[in-house]
Amino acid sequence: MTTAPDPDFNTKLVTYLQGEYLTYPSNVILEYSNSAISLLAPVIENASGQSFQTYSDTLFQTLGMDHSSVSIDSPKVAANLAKGYQAGGEVPRFYNNGSTTGAIVSTIKDMAKFIKMVHAGGMGERGRVLKPETLEMMLTPQNGGIPLDFDTRIGINWFLSDAELAYAGRICYHDGGNPGFHSHLEILRDHKLGVVVLANDEQVAFADIAKETLKLALQEKTGLTPPSPPGPTYSPPVAWDQARLDALQGIYVFSASLYASPVPYFTVRSVPGALEWTNPDDGTTIHVVPKANGWLSAPGSQQMEYEFSEVSGRRVLIWHSKGQTVLSAEYYSPPAIPAGWTARIGAYQATNCQGSFPCGPANLIVVDGMLGFGANVLVPLSDTLAYVRGLSRAGGSSVQVISVPPDGHEEIQLLGVTYRKQ
Repeated sequence: MTTAPDPDFNTKLVTYLQGEYLTYPSNVILEYSNSAISLLAPVIENASGQSFQTYSDTLFQTLGMDHSSVSIDSPKVAANLAKGYQAGGEVPRFYNNGSTTGAIVSTIKDMAKFIKMVHAGGMGERGRVLKPETLEMMLTPQNGGIPLDFDTRIGINWFLSDAELAYAGRICYHDGGNPGFHSHLEILRDHKLGVVVLANDEQVAFADIAKETLKLALQEKTGLTPPSPPGPTYSPPVAWDQARLDALQGIYVFSASLYASPVPYFTVRSVPGALEWTNPDDGTTIHVVPKANGWLSAPGSQQMEYEFSEVSGRRVLIWHSKGQTVLSAEYYSPPAIPAGWTARIGAYQATNCQGSFPCGPANLIVVDGMLGFGANVLVPLSDTLAYVRGLSRAGGSSVQVISVPPDGHEEIQLLGVTYRKQ
């Protein structure tokens, strides 16, 4: 995200990735990659012999999307541009240089034509866009048999599972977000229903609005109504050997940075007959007891159940609630921290921010024997290399200490952002 267009973005991205490390080997866990999608632009250019701008303009024309473009400067979108809002303030105008990932500027009516193309098996308003078999391939799960993905299914860039709308048959959806803007497009394939919600304020519940709209439309069209959320099957409390509870103690790193704590982790403690930990978001204590089904929950409730398990060789904590299964956290035993990292403890400021995404200060700290940077737990591999712990979207990303010319001073690099000690 920059305040002026950067035509060399993908070249810079390739150069940056040459010095990066794989987050995980293939087929470990679903991790959506904006970088991978961004690199489709030069692939399309090389395959088509056209600029991506020209190629995409032809695509939109075939779809009948006459007010859509991958360029915010296009005259096609000028009359319909909205202002974005974040934290109560207007977001400055910016350019998304990842032209194949989140850069389409469109309208509700144009996106409705995109939905119609999916309903029509790949036929756009003015001609065929995709062969039916190609569209079907896109909407076929590609990640079956990967244990850590649980019930999340993805096709070729389409998400294919939604617990809220599972009763409606086959679904496909995608959402997206840029500073000040969010969108959600979801389709009920078996009922030829679809909805798109575009929002220009981060506080709009865009996904909830889309899902509720589809539920009401499906009821109007077919009479189908959402089933009552499945309640947990009653499982009585049981006594576990204290050694079994003791073995579950330790540090667990969250699978997503959804909490306000400086470092997204919590520590499980065993107490007589139960486990306890503190919710880092609000400071409340969670107290759970074993149940006959092998999970744990609060003594008087099974609305949220917790499963400690080993999946694909990883010790993980799984949440079960209202029929949904969520990979919550992974066990972590911190290694010794090299002296090179402890010498760098302190406050840092981003040095190369150009756009609207906040990438300001970050603190390098040691807490509970762990190295932390910003809202990340780090695993140091050497004096100059670490990676982000946690089975999250950025989990496994490398954190590198780099030398910056001309004076060779040190900076910390994470996800393309560089930070200098204050």
